[in-house]
Amino acid sequence: MNNISQKNLELFSKLSGDFNPLHLDQKFAKNSYYGDQVIYGIYQVFLTLENFFKKNQKNIKIQKIKANFINPLFKNEDFKLKSIKSKNNFLKKYEITNKNKILSKIDFEFQEELKLHNPYESNFFNKYDAISNPLSKEKNAKEELKYNTILFKQLFPLCANYLNPQNIAILLASTRIVGMKIPGLHSIYSSLNLNFSNDSIENKQLIYNYEKHHSIECFLIDFISPCKGSIKAFIRPQLVKNLNYKSLVLKYPNISENKNFKEQKALVIGASSGLGNACAKILALGGAKILATYHTKNIQEDIPNCDFLQYNVLKPSKISIEKIKKFNPTHIYYFATPKISTHNNKLDRKMLFDFLDYYIFGLEKILSFTNPISSSSSSSSAFVEDLPLDMKEYSIAKAAMEIYMKYLKKTKNIEIKIPRFPRAKTNQTLSFIPQDLKETDELIVSMLLNKELK
Repeated sequence: MNNISQKNLELFSKLSGDFNPLHLDQKFAKNSYYGDQVIYGIYQVFLTLENFFKKNQKNIKIQKIKANFINPLFKNEDFKLKSIKSKNNFLKKYEITNKNKILSKIDFEFQEELKLHNPYESNFFNKYDAISNPLSKEKNAKEELKYNTILFKQLFPLCANYLNPQNIAILLASTRIVGMKIPGLHSIYSSLNLNFSNDSIENKQLIYNYEKHHSIECFLIDFISPCKGSIKAFIRPQLVKNLNYKSLVLKYPNISENKNFKEQKALVIGASSGLGNACAKILALGGAKILATYHTKNIQEDIPNCDFLQYNVLKPSKISIEKIKKFNPTHIYYFATPKISTHNNKLDRKMLFDFLDYYIFGLEKILSFTNPISSSSSSSSAFVEDLPLDMKEYSIAKAAMEIYMKYLKKTKNIEIKIPRFPRAKTNQTLSFIPQDLKETDELIVSMLLNKELK
């Protein structure tokens, strides 16, 4: 197994000139779409080539290369490099995988050549003052081809010995363009498809054009010289900010005046963001006394009549259990969830069990030490009806949760609410494609007041 450290990421940033904090800054990455530091796509390309050279120690020039970065590879995450058989001896195909999950696919065609001198300036990049927004539209933008040969050899010694210097310079320039310019700060290097021409290695400028896709949040970058081809770079979605409590006071004056929930002592599980956060605020608006829990992300908000508690639904501490017992909730609102991801492979046993642990056994644990409870609410999903093929595990677990909740009603005489919410505007549903999503507060109000969604 392999993994990539913080030190190597920092060295690669100085080598490539790509200082995007998604790769380097743990705090920035934690609060981003992916929630952790992502390994550079081009770093993965060079690792693949390094693996190739272990068994093929000869000078080559890449003629064509295709790479698709399908799922993120994170810092310190274990992965494998898998070689895919090809009948063509000059075509190599690789996959970067973690267990059964394909993270990247990298294919390249090559030709053998004599070792060439390196004409590129041995440049050592320093951190940019700021990452630029997409450049103003211009024809034939230019990027200098240069890199530090000593630093490159430190990271990728076999590539340094055997790979064509122009290949190296262009691949490094591509990550600099995507990570620092187009789209820049909120970029995701999605794919590349390049054909390397026979232009002179003395050509030290990469010339390219680019345009924003008309319907998807991404840029298409076309290389003109000294290689031809294209890069697709997505604009990473911005995280959804929690609703402001004061704005909810203005939006729902009747709930604030009528104090619909003043008799409730509400335990809200998973209240750091999304539906759980909206639920805690709407309940507070209606006069409830609340104990709201978070897993890892502390809630830095002022919500009336609300105390906060760190709570792990899978492994609750004795202290947190005692605090919940002392609070003695009359109502539980349960929104704990693992990260929701999609894939098109066969049913993933571990992923399904992770969902079941959260959606059933996490709630079962709470019910084992809380009594009495007059109402237990949890959000199901319209996916139980729609059954999207790439979310099998999630849909199955949500359906199982519905059955479990019905057993609670039958065996423990608990009033239950399990509305099948449509997709809501949360960090779990961020997408590169514009969507018409429901606001979390509107879904919560419909559940609490038993109203139909408009």
